[in-house]
Amino acid sequence: MSELDLPEFDRTQLHAIRVLRGGGAVVVTSPSPMTYGVVAREPSAINLLVGRPADQPVAVSVHSQAAHDQLFRYLDLRTDALAAVDLALAERIAVLAPIRSDPTMPEWLSPAIEDGWILFFDGVWSPLALLWLTFPFLYGSRAGEAPAASAAEAREQFPAGTVIIDADDRRTPSDVDGAGTVIRVDPAGRFTLHRSGTRDQLAGDGLLDRLRDFRSVIGVLDGSAPSPMGRTYLSTAVTEDGVPRQLVPGTRIRVEFARTPNKNAGGSRVYDVLRVHAGCNRMGAAVAAGELLTGGTLSVTGFGGTQRGCKPPLRAQEEWLQTFLTSKPSWQVDGDELTLTSGSTTITLLDKKIAEPDFPLDGIGWEVGATITNADLRHHRYHADPAWIRIDGEHLSGSTGCNELSGTVTRNNTELTFTDVTITDRTCTGETAEVQAEILATLGAAVTYTIDHNKLTLIAPSGIGLDLKADLDR
Repeated sequence: MSELDLPEFDRTQLHAIRVLRGGGAVVVTSPSPMTYGVVAREPSAINLLVGRPADQPVAVSVHSQAAHDQLFRYLDLRTDALAAVDLALAERIAVLAPIRSDPTMPEWLSPAIEDGWILFFDGVWSPLALLWLTFPFLYGSRAGEAPAASAAEAREQFPAGTVIIDADDRRTPSDVDGAGTVIRVDPAGRFTLHRSGTRDQLAGDGLLDRLRDFRSVIGVLDGSAPSPMGRTYLSTAVTEDGVPRQLVPGTRIRVEFARTPNKNAGGSRVYDVLRVHAGCNRMGAAVAAGELLTGGTLSVTGFGGTQRGCKPPLRAQEEWLQTFLTSKPSWQVDGDELTLTSGSTTITLLDKKIAEPDFPLDGIGWEVGATITNADLRHHRYHADPAWIRIDGEHLSGSTGCNELSGTVTRNNTELTFTDVTITDRTCTGETAEVQAEILATLGAAVTYTIDHNKLTLIAPSGIGLDLKADLDR
């Protein structure tokens, strides 16, 4: 099916995605009674569209799990206050919170910070999921005045040619009572109303009471002992009846604990999430916030996840692990070590940052494993010749599989900018030619990079990118 065969609403979203990738701003809507608003990948694009100074702080939507977790890592708040912030995000309330000054903080958070406070929200709305889920985060206006209440008002308010996603037919007609509500949470965990907003957004004392009560409940449930929440662990030892149990060769148990707002209408407004991997399928479970680690035990009743056909040893290992994790094992955190015990079985795990520290960006040969489109779709070309890049300070070198590559690179905490990228002039064919084209399309300006142990991911503003793995022989 071509883009022309899609409904107009979907075509408009695709056009908006292209505009966002190109550095522009678009006008989007939310469910009633919330209003239309402006989002962009570049803060200056928002300020230009709303007529404000280009460097004025904006808000940021943290609507992917990765962006949410990165932000929460630097908020200057206790875990009970963080849980209440998640409740506010689930209720579509913007949050103004204190953030620590830290040189490791991702650069993309900076435009939403002013005087040590950051303004953020979760903008995802299911009818516009195609747009929102294409990007890990988007910036939004932090202006206080009421924006447009309908697509017609938005067309009157913004310049001709502005991309406006008309979703009025997906909203419930209702009065709009101003801009969105913003709550403020201080370092002590106290919640106050920073800006009164849309009437039906649970604004005012009712919302504040709910947030305060929820924070108190979570504080009691979490207790005062060190918690694994928000951390990822890798197994270092497994024993049964005091005897080591050997895992399938080449595998480790990975256990991740996360707390996240619920984007759906039903269920708890905030979930505690357990994600597990033991070599084949990715498994997960979610329970109401505060109930996963209650009373020193891990409480899950079952797992969902992928359904890959695992080889018998891996399948047996997964079944054994699921049985163990659903038996309500006890847990204990000692520094960077987590111990899970059920009966005579004990699993000892170490914080992933210690067990598998991230490789440095520089001085490593990074081999292309897959190319990326639309920011998240991976494409493996198994018949292409090996391609790789290497970064040494400001120098880029590598191979596209059939041509040598060179160039220069500059960086900040989260982005690389490649310039003067050149290759030799051999003619490439087949899948090698396809990989070369993707490499050249990726290596440009404002390329987002992330490193997870020995894996490097590059994403260009166009959504094209590369998955690479460290090759220490290059």
